[in-house]
This record gives sequence, structure tokens and C-alpha cells, in this order.
Amino acid sequence: VVVCLIIVLALVWTMPEIPKTVKTGEICLPSEIGPLKCGSTADLLHGYLEREIATKYDEVKRQDQEKQENHLKKVSARLMNIYDKSFWEMKPAAKLTGKEQPDLRKSDISADMVPIREWCNGRELYDTKGFMRYGIRYRNGRLVVPVDGTYFIYSNLDFFESCNPSSGLPDVKDINKPIKHGIFKFNILEGEEEELVSNVQPHTISTNRYYNSYNSYVSSLADLKAGDELSVKVSNISY
Repeated sequence: VVVCLIIVLALVWTMPEIPKTVKTGEICLPSEIGPLKCGSTADLLHGYLEREIATKYDEVKRQDQEKQENHLKKVSARLMNIYDKSFWEMKPAAKLTGKEQPDLRKSDISADMVPIREWCNGRELYDTKGFMRYGIRYRNGRLVVPVDGTYFIYSNLDFFESCNPSSGLPDVKDINKPIKHGIFKFNILEGEEEELVSNVQPHTISTNRYYNSYNSYVSSLADLKAGDELSVKVSNISY
């Protein structure tokens, strides 16, 4: 009992002194700038409750956010375990097969490299091993990239050129002009075309004296942006 009385007296002794001149309709409550503040009951009570509720709300909001983050981590881990094997198959991808090309445009006659303008696409791919998936689009002989990312690009072509039967030399205007094959990128926002990867081969003398055959394969990893257009070019489309 003595201990309890001492504790009560200590609490009373340390409590802030309540002003003696508190009028009717007034109240004294802890304030944000001091231990006690006296004034209008409605105003002080409103301010006090607003501060207390705001503090509790912030705490509840923080706890709720932590719960959401923990739940998201658990769900993400579970989904990755389910879909991890097919994750790569969900990447944008395409594979096209070439077809007979149209006549050269006037602007391409004297060009160093000519774009391949026609590829099997759409329903034409049903009869080939080609495909277009997850956002890749075909436009004017080009593949349009749907999202930013690092892409593996490649192209494989077979070339045939006629030769002079008497000598086996290639039947071309300039035998010193090499055979070129490459993949190019264009973005309408940049306005300039950029070579991503290419292959250059010299002309050779035919062993059968009638024609030469060449194979060209190019590949590379390329950092592409949404809207980039990929095209394949060769030095001589007639090959």
C-alpha cells in the first residue's frame, strides 16, 4: 500500500500543472508544441484526434504495405516455379522465309546494297517453318520490334552466280566488288539506318565453270528499342 501511494504521489507531482483559469466550454489536452494546451473543447479535441488518427493511419498503412510486398514475393516465387520453363517462349520472336523478289527500284540500281523487300508472312508462313510471335510485326519487308531489349538476330542466305564456261570466271561487271550480306536497323525517330552485322565474301573461280554457289550466315546480339525496324540487305539481289 505504501509503495502504491508513493507511485501515485510521484505521478501527481510530475504531471503538468493544469491552469487554474479554465473556463466553461474549454479543455486542456496535450499539444504538438507543449505538454498541455487549453482552449475551446471542440477545436482542441478536433486537432488532437486528427493528430492521433494520422499517426495510427500511417502505422496501419505501413503494415499493410509490408503485407502486400510479402504477398507479392510469395506469389512471384510461385509463378516463376510454374512458368519458368516457358518463360523464354514468351519473348518476342520471328522467323521468315524469303520469296521471289520484285524488280529493282530506280534508287536501288546504283546502291551498294539492296534490301530484300519480300518475305513469306501472315498466312504464307503456314506452309513454312516460319512464325511471328508476341508482338513482332511485319511491315514493308521489315520486322518491327515491339519492346526494348537485347535480341538475338540472324540471317542465312544462299547465293548463286553464273560463270563464263570458257574460263570459270564469274559473269559480273566488276569481279573486284565483293558479295555482301547484312542486317540493318532503322528507326523513324532517328531517321538513319545502321548496320548491325554483315558478311563480305570475294568472288571465286567456278570449279564446274558454269556457276558459283555461296552460303552466308550472320548473327549477333543487338540492343533494340521499340519501333526499330530490321531488314536484310545484299549486294546483288539477282543472286
